[in-house]
Order: sequence, then structure tokens, then C-alpha cells
Amino acid sequence: MAFEGKIYVIADRINANLFRIAGIPTLEANKQEDVIEQMKVAESKGASLVVVLKHLVDDNNKIRGFARSIGLTLLIIPTKLANMEPIDVDKLLAKALGIG
Repeated sequence: MAFEGKIYVIADRINANLFRIAGIPTLEANKQEDVIEQMKVAESKGASLVVVLKHLVDDNNKIRGFARSIGLTLLIIPTKLANMEPIDVDKLLAKALGIG
């Protein structure tokens, strides 16, 4: 069974323009509260997938839970402005091997 839906990107003003140039429907946000409001707008316009820039998200769990509650698939993508967490390669390798 095929499923069709729209994709929306939620981004800050500067990055939103880059997605618009590529022809991708975009909504603007400046902080997490704006992201939640824009997710409601995207859902009302028929979105099934919303892409959000990481630096706009403070609480991943809250955003993911909200997306689930309104039936959206959410993809959070990293940006240069996002706070990055260090990667523990040893821990990831142990987990992948099933020993950690």
C-alpha cells in the first residue's frame, strides 16, 4: 500500500531560504515553542514528514512526543549552530557488538 504526504522543513529564517530555493515547503521558527506551532501548521497542510533543524530543539523527547501525538514523522537534522555531544566510539562499538 502506497502512502503519500507532504514534506515540510521547519528552519530559522536564514536556513529556510536555502530550502525554499530548492523548492521545499518551509516554515520558519526561532525556538522550540515556534517549532511546535509550526508542526501544527504543517500537519494542517497535509504534511506527513517534518524536518526540523537541531539548533531549534531544546528537548528532543518533547518534540518527538508531540510529533507522534499529531501523526507526523519527524526528522531532526544537525546544523553547525547545534550543540554537539561528543561521540564515545568505544561505547558505540561495544553496543554494536552486543557487549555493551
